[in-house]
Amino acid sequence: MRLHTLLGRVALPVVLTALATTGAALPAHAGPGDLPAQPEAMLVLPDRVVAVGGKSKTIEFSVFSFGAKPAEGLSVKFGSATHPVPASVGLTLPKSCTDTGCPLEVSEEAKLSFTVSPTAALPKLGETFEVSVQDAAGVQLDRTHVTVISAKSGVDLEMKKIDDLEVAPGKSATVPVVIHNSGTEVAKGVGVVLAGSPFLEFPAKYSNCSKVDDLFGIVCMFNDTIAAGQTFTLADRTPLKIKVAADAPGPADYFAGAYAGSLDDLDLDAPAADQAGQLSLEPVMQAQGVAPKELNDWDNARTFVVKVPDNPADNVAIGGTFTGPSGATRTVKVGLRNDGPAATNGPLQGWVTLVDVTVPKGVKVTKVDPYCEADGDRKYVCVSVQNVRKGERALFSFTATIVGASDPGSVKVNGGKQDPQASNDTAELAVELETGGEGGGGGLPVTGAPGGWIVGGGSALLLAGAIALWTARRRRIITLAE
Repeated sequence: MRLHTLLGRVALPVVLTALATTGAALPAHAGPGDLPAQPEAMLVLPDRVVAVGGKSKTIEFSVFSFGAKPAEGLSVKFGSATHPVPASVGLTLPKSCTDTGCPLEVSEEAKLSFTVSPTAALPKLGETFEVSVQDAAGVQLDRTHVTVISAKSGVDLEMKKIDDLEVAPGKSATVPVVIHNSGTEVAKGVGVVLAGSPFLEFPAKYSNCSKVDDLFGIVCMFNDTIAAGQTFTLADRTPLKIKVAADAPGPADYFAGAYAGSLDDLDLDAPAADQAGQLSLEPVMQAQGVAPKELNDWDNARTFVVKVPDNPADNVAIGGTFTGPSGATRTVKVGLRNDGPAATNGPLQGWVTLVDVTVPKGVKVTKVDPYCEADGDRKYVCVSVQNVRKGERALFSFTATIVGASDPGSVKVNGGKQDPQASNDTAELAVELETGGEGGGGGLPVTGAPGGWIVGGGSALLLAGAIALWTARRRRIITLAE
């Protein structure tokens, strides 16, 4: 398996979608110049396509647009003046395309497809052509190359599209898994890997399914053979469920993914047979064939979104007091406490919780928590990039030297539309001047924001990277042979 192909199919769309969502949700002063000023675009499509047994192959791909300004007038172009598309690949474009390209209507993501039908003139090692995306002025924003190869025979499993699901906190829904073998040979058994982000789970209640430690998901193994041209789906009597945790924050979108591979192409440990019943496949369409080999792994994976409705979290601001004589140095921890009922939204839900801290004039700050940045005179913005569960705190430390008495500053939490109660979002950050003795430093023990999270959409790799890397490293290397 070529790792970058699977990452491109599963990981990158999830990351870019999360980046766009998170960027849109951040309050204005929280945007640290992350998004480029000018529109940019990125193509996500496989770099190798294998057409098997003289059949045509349709390739779905995405164009992502991101930047401070929306991209306008984008189009996708196949080939170039110096390197036209070879006739031997048998390229067929959508009817909307012209000689100058395929126009796109894209805000964050546009989906497109093309078909290849290799002719007898296609060389044994295939042909390569360029695909690019350009703006209205003809400026090329991104490009990649696709190699088309023809194979006489082989297995070519395809995972059918999984539509987005709407699931309330604490509830479950059925995941519709449909697998088609568009190759010419039999797939001798199938392994299905399903992964979700935190607050999602796939209850592994069947004896041929087991949880996977490396990701938020499960792997299920089926001994059913899928013949050439045959389509299988999960039997109605054994539905595969995805469950949303009762404290999952909302409204929010949760990303999930599924990957199917032949058991002869996947090196999987057998699940522990300690549960009742067995998850079953049943044929949707019958056909025929013989022996295994996966030719196109990029269409074995599908991502989908689980939409969770409102599930509020009450953020309560936590203040503190710098207490001591003039010249004393004190550390105070301020931030927020979540009074629930749900956990707070995090980057994977398209949000980071901000805490605005205004330091009183009576202190001079000497050290600031690494999750806080200066945002003006005596003002700081702190970022909580975790899902803070009910009863938990996210605190930030400020060390300062007391210089005199003054009016208090403030600590203000911005929990977004998930936070239903604004009256407790602000607390005082005071200074209490003592005339003698060392005194004490006000505040609370620090828990801090965990370093394992990344501000922005990069944390979406928790899902996408997990399923891609896990399946890639456990699958044997496959070489194409005539």
